[in-house]
Amino acid sequence: DAAQEEAAAAAAAADGKKQKKQKKKKEKKKKGGVGKGSEMVQKYLEDACMAGEEGCYLNALCPAAEGAEAAPSAASLDVDAVYRNLSKSIDWGLTDLNKFLASLRQVIEANQPRRKPIIAKGTRDFLPDQMKIREGVFSKVVSVFKKHGAVSIDTPVFELRETLMGKYGEDSKLIYDLADQGGQILSLRYDLTVPFSRYCALNNCGNIKRYHVGKVYRRDQPQMNRGRFREFFQCDFDIAGTYSSMVPDSEVIKVMVEILSDLEIGDFQIKINHRLLLDSIMAVCGVPEQKFRPICSAIDKLDKSPWEEVRREMVEDKGLAPEAADRIGQIVGYHGHPKEMLETLRNDPNEVLAALRMHPKAKTALDELALLFDFLEAMNALDKLSLDMSLARGLDYYTGVIYEAVLVGGNVGSIAAGGRYDYLVGSFAGKDIPAVGVSIGIERVYAIIEAKLKEQAKQTGVPIRSTDTQVLVSSIGNGMQKKRMEIANLLWSSGICAEFGFKPNPKMGDQINYALENGIPFMVLFGEDEIVDNKVKIKDMKERTEITVSLDDLVVELKKLTTQ
Repeated sequence: DAAQEEAAAAAAAADGKKQKKQKKKKEKKKKGGVGKGSEMVQKYLEDACMAGEEGCYLNALCPAAEGAEAAPSAASLDVDAVYRNLSKSIDWGLTDLNKFLASLRQVIEANQPRRKPIIAKGTRDFLPDQMKIREGVFSKVVSVFKKHGAVSIDTPVFELRETLMGKYGEDSKLIYDLADQGGQILSLRYDLTVPFSRYCALNNCGNIKRYHVGKVYRRDQPQMNRGRFREFFQCDFDIAGTYSSMVPDSEVIKVMVEILSDLEIGDFQIKINHRLLLDSIMAVCGVPEQKFRPICSAIDKLDKSPWEEVRREMVEDKGLAPEAADRIGQIVGYHGHPKEMLETLRNDPNEVLAALRMHPKAKTALDELALLFDFLEAMNALDKLSLDMSLARGLDYYTGVIYEAVLVGGNVGSIAAGGRYDYLVGSFAGKDIPAVGVSIGIERVYAIIEAKLKEQAKQTGVPIRSTDTQVLVSSIGNGMQKKRMEIANLLWSSGICAEFGFKPNPKMGDQINYALENGIPFMVLFGEDEIVDNKVKIKDMKERTEITVSLDDLVVELKKLTTQ
């Protein structure tokens, strides 16, 4: 009987939704035509044209050629004559123009509440079920940060423009500038790293391990389907201060591995390189020092563009000698398991690699990478890494190890990235404070998880939940609102998430349907007989079973069921 009742309720709800959709379609068809404001403008212009010089308005836009009846071709059209005729054809003094504009404004303002609003380009709203997924993602990320002993901070979403400029290389053009508000030139923050460096300098931080979850803004060309937005969250983990070589770097990478593993987004790989190694490559390949950063920026595009296109940019757009570009091409293709790649870089007979390992900066970089890989091996985090000579990271402030995580076989770009920046804090503090960090690309990660959960919901028929409600308190019969509130309050006081419904006398079918649509796992049911006996029924919506319990035992029984 209960199953039939549920099926009937679900069918009735589906029927109701279908009727609503059909009604909306009919209403949409009825709409259309010219609005009141448009009619006012049209009438004003018609009257003004009729009052202009006789006949001028007839040929204002398409005057006939002299001595001919047909309109001239576009090539021979006298544009000046068109404007003169159009101007003469309208009597702008027909009525008080200001009065007309005031009337038009009233119409527009009256219509404003009925106009469909739009959202700013590169941004989005989050629906309740999406926010539920998002909260779960943030919870997992922050739990890893806390597990590693990080403290939380926050900074303003805007900074002095001078604080941000000169830190992002070619990407500085993506910074959002704000209108002058009282003499300070401000910009929205581009990331969380530069504000953190300013924070360390301003607050005289010594050694600090911090995490920060906040929104950042980039005046980029949005690609919503690839998780690229103009407003988005970043989740950063950074360690600043003086420590033994590669110790904080290894923990930061371990944190990244833990988070991406805990989120269960699929197989991922972390590409790693060293800025000193890149500088050495530039030097031994014959790149002028002033072109190091622009050429590194071009190399960083190899994950999206073929070598031929990157080489063309280096030579034609950035003025690099072709032979220097060709020497770079011999190195940037190297990638593989970290320790195996170290062996290759130290022993391969390739002429360019032989010159590279003799460079002082390259020697330092290789020694640091060897130490880092030993530490990561000890923390069981090395297998996800690939030493990749094409990884460049375009940001100017990196000074040492750099890394970027990508989804294997995915097409969503970087899902986490970071590196060492030893001089960024010093640019604000006047003394150098070494730092290293990682930023989780939470929007792209969220998009992957949302797609997986939607597919799972489609296959199982179980909706993505938007609440934590475990119990729906329901009643049969009239006048039960107060009793539903009492029982709901009992559950709330015991830490059980519950709802009771606002309708005074709800139908049982509607209550069952609400529980099914919202994925609420249990219902507490009662009528007049149950109240007299001080009992209620607990309905398991998944198993479609019911048990009767004393009201005094309700909390205990529900806690047993909700923890199974």
